Amino acid sequence: MRLSDRPLLRQLVWHVLAILIFLCLPLLKWKAPWWELPKVEQFAIVGLIAGYAAAALAVMIFARAGTPRAFSRALALALSIFGLCLLVLTLARLEVPRYLLLAIFLAFAAMAPFVITQRPGQLAGIAVLAVALLAIAGLGGRAAVVHPRATAKTVTTNIKTAFYVLRVTSHQGLIAPPATRGGGLDRLGDHHYLLGTGDGHLYTLRIAGDDIQTHALNIRVPANREEFAKTFNGSAFAPRLESGYRELAPEVQTWRFRVADVIAQVDGDAVRIFASHHFWKASENCFAVRVSELDTRLSELEQLVGPGQWQTIFESRPCLPVFGEGAMRGKNPFRGEEIGGRLVLLDANTLLLSQGDHGFSGIEGSPAYAQDPQATYGKTIRVDLRTHASAMNTLGHRNPQGLYAAPDGRIWETEHSAQGGDELNLLQPGANYGWPIVTYGTDYGALIWPLSQQQGHHAGFQQPVYAWLPGIGISNLIQIQHDRFPVWRGDLVIGSLSAHSLFRVVLDGDRAVVTEPIPLQKRIRDVQELDDGRLLVWTDEAALLTIEPAPVAGGAVNFATSCSGCHQIHDGFAHRLGPDLYHLLDRPIATAKNYGAYTPALKKLGGKWDRQRLDQFLRDPQAMAPGTSMAFPGIADDRQRAAIVDYVMATSKAGDK
Repeated sequence: MRLSDRPLLRQLVWHVLAILIFLCLPLLKWKAPWWELPKVEQFAIVGLIAGYAAAALAVMIFARAGTPRAFSRALALALSIFGLCLLVLTLARLEVPRYLLLAIFLAFAAMAPFVITQRPGQLAGIAVLAVALLAIAGLGGRAAVVHPRATAKTVTTNIKTAFYVLRVTSHQGLIAPPATRGGGLDRLGDHHYLLGTGDGHLYTLRIAGDDIQTHALNIRVPANREEFAKTFNGSAFAPRLESGYRELAPEVQTWRFRVADVIAQVDGDAVRIFASHHFWKASENCFAVRVSELDTRLSELEQLVGPGQWQTIFESRPCLPVFGEGAMRGKNPFRGEEIGGRLVLLDANTLLLSQGDHGFSGIEGSPAYAQDPQATYGKTIRVDLRTHASAMNTLGHRNPQGLYAAPDGRIWETEHSAQGGDELNLLQPGANYGWPIVTYGTDYGALIWPLSQQQGHHAGFQQPVYAWLPGIGISNLIQIQHDRFPVWRGDLVIGSLSAHSLFRVVLDGDRAVVTEPIPLQKRIRDVQELDDGRLLVWTDEAALLTIEPAPVAGGAVNFATSCSGCHQIHDGFAHRLGPDLYHLLDRPIATAKNYGAYTPALKKLGGKWDRQRLDQFLRDPQAMAPGTSMAFPGIADDRQRAAIVDYVMATSKAGDK
């Protein structure tokens, strides 16, 4: 029989077409399929579609066309199942996208009249759905980009530095790859941390040893990325990322619209989350940078549902157009990557915000906002959390990516310059750091900086503590406060994007005297010191890295401080006051080649060196070998002694005796 002669088959075709349209609606709305959405929305979408399918099956079975009560029975069945679906989603604290909720509600309600509609009406309805499906696929299909789904993977590597062998554990797949770069880390409590991604998603992290537990929050930072992307025919979930320029490259690269940082202020169970982010003002056709605040309870944070009750406590000025009068010129009119946007609390009532100049440096026919006291761009800004009043703290910055308020009251800042000249600055209230009049860098593709009157110098303005040539794509920084890295205590650790590294900076007062690169092969966006002294790193590749001294590294430091005055581990012949310890494992005691200064007390011990005997000797040399020339009293701390034994054994592999 033909479709027109089979009512049940017509209903089945109707419902299949309706479900396909539901699956395509996210494609039309976001220029991305529903499986690219956050998992919270995915579950809600799947739940509603499953409910619709269940209702359709129930109506087809229990509300046959032609029966007197077909209409009322179909309507009752459909709406009761729709209500049950909403109840389940509400109890599960899943938020259903409004654009999809309305469409599915109308589809549920349409089941009843479709049951009693005669054959021509049903065929016309099927035709309308088919045309709608083709239209949706045509509008959204070409813009969709399917990203590979990440799988959880942990990889551990060792990296040698001047004083430590670092154990770097990379956790990939715990965080869904964000649609854009940015975001930051902050502490929420004991072993409890907050992560915000560049696309506005928020996570809590619980870290115990090598285990990281992540929880995706239902609330998001109120950066209206979707509205911005729609204005410029882009995508919020798959923004355009163009590494170079060509004739058909998009003028506005929507991936640059982002959340720059998130921090938390915790007071008992009360928590305030602050986020810096772009905001598109459609009525004025321009964008600004906002700091938004969310007040909640720490105990309720992971149960919050919905967008969250955010309030704006700061908005940059002026609002910047993307096109037209007062806009940037050239190939890239929106330089959102130069947002700055780093946040730090100076005290309970004062927030410090860094503001990039978004490319408005005076070079491309735009105002030099970093030197304009009426504009907030190119500044660091103090915000009073009680009144929300703001005031300029410093000026003359290009793209300040890092802020750190040290316990001693000093405020450290890092910023991108142009081509080279990335800076580490010590902020002094009211000081002018010179951008765009002076820089140690040059213009892109050039050998000079056009606005500088004295090339390669920083005369007339506050000098940086240190500047990098070539630039390293500098990001956020911390100062080591714990004792997990005792040699590093007091040093700055600075992230780098383009150099894919951390940089350890040794300070002498207000001077930087050593910079040591630590290659990590990832773009470092933020770094945080954990409660146990390890480092936690957030990368643009959506990886979380934990960094600590490898077991051999702790032994290296202890060996250096306790043993290296008399011994070294080199080649078995480079003796000092004591013998070289290379190839010590399983070597007969007092038999190092070309070393003739063993005491009789040690020679008469006999046997070979192993872990147990070395530990015994380090605990109390005189007790093990009375009369030995070893002058130190021994090491009482079991962990320190074990670290030295591990180090000696690891670096003194068995070989020729």
